Amino acid sequence: MKVTVYPSAIKGEVQVPRSKSIGQRILACALMANGETSIEGLPNSDDCNNALEVIRQLGAVVKNDNGKLLIRGGYPFNFQADIRMPKDRLSVGESGLAARMFGPIIALWHEEIEMEGAGTLNKRSMKTMEEWLTMLDVKIVLKNETLPARIQGPLLGGKIISAPIHSSQFITGMLLAGAVTKRGVELELENVPSKGYVDTTIAVARAFGVNIEVVEQGYAVSGGQKYQPQIIEVDGDWSGAAFLFVAAALCAEEGLLIKGLSTEIPQADQAILEVLSLARVRVEKTSSGYLVFQSKIKSFDFDANDCPDLFPILATLAVFGDGPSTIQGVHRLADKESNRAKAIQHEWSKMGVNTVIRGDELKVYPKLIQTAHVHAHHDHRMAMALTVMGLAGAALTIHTAESVSKSFPNFYDLIKGIGGRLD
Repeated sequence: MKVTVYPSAIKGEVQVPRSKSIGQRILACALMANGETSIEGLPNSDDCNNALEVIRQLGAVVKNDNGKLLIRGGYPFNFQADIRMPKDRLSVGESGLAARMFGPIIALWHEEIEMEGAGTLNKRSMKTMEEWLTMLDVKIVLKNETLPARIQGPLLGGKIISAPIHSSQFITGMLLAGAVTKRGVELELENVPSKGYVDTTIAVARAFGVNIEVVEQGYAVSGGQKYQPQIIEVDGDWSGAAFLFVAAALCAEEGLLIKGLSTEIPQADQAILEVLSLARVRVEKTSSGYLVFQSKIKSFDFDANDCPDLFPILATLAVFGDGPSTIQGVHRLADKESNRAKAIQHEWSKMGVNTVIRGDELKVYPKLIQTAHVHAHHDHRMAMALTVMGLAGAALTIHTAESVSKSFPNFYDLIKGIGGRLD
């Protein structure tokens, strides 16, 4: 699918989508909670729909009650004497979080289950999951360190001492599963990438009555805990909201009110507010949300190691600065839906923008962009970043624009609703 975006003035108010990151974690906890959990506001995104199908395949009963999801779980303990046996093969679609989170949860079961992925996920490394599960005496077979994976438990717990890892998603899966093992799980880690995403996991688990501890060299979760069914609402998504914040900073002379965000459950991409402050963007916190105005952008220097999903939209904001901006954390971009560092350099160059990577740093030199055909590389965050670039700079025709469905299915309708011109 192609979408052509034209320079536009945006205004009004907008409701952000719910967080697919929080939504998937809630689904995992609901699967393991012995009883019925009620979830309001689960996003209708590809990733959440795939995670919902996974918990069904693992035996959860899912019902829709006037827009709320009712999930009766209890995996793995109440399934052994139940007709709702887990299927021996399941698919996580293209969700890296689902693959790395559900891998250890699958391992709680005593029979082999095969987990397969789709699209670009089949090129993303699952080596850490293989190493960690093997340390805990779980049988796992990968195909060239990627999906599909054949996993056979039961996972009983234990201690993992790990070399540096490239994704916090492995930590999320092991901690959530570890709470219901016999021994619990202790993670001794050389580094914790994207610590903010682990903080999200800890907060969601706590909402279900499970305690995860931060210890000196990593994390620990005691075994024998029980997930308690909840009535819970999915928070607004700071990751998706970041694109709206930057669009407003570049195009909303009369202001754009961004609604539906909370800070109760921490999300790493709340860091967008810090970047906007560095860039001298006018943001006003009101009782209704965040009111953002078009501003003269000041160049900035920002470390995105703990929030790498912000990289594409920060690289967009930097194009409109008053001087070169630098963003650290390039090494975090290779194992995403695309190699985002290479994708940014390639697509930005089509618009006449010079970018330079030195070590772990991307430097973006501001420039009036030129009209171009650009490619989203089948990556939802690239598609949304390029859309904001077109709104603020010059007409852009974006190829593989349909990739926004992974996290923000109504993105283009929403942009039209606040004044964006799209074909």
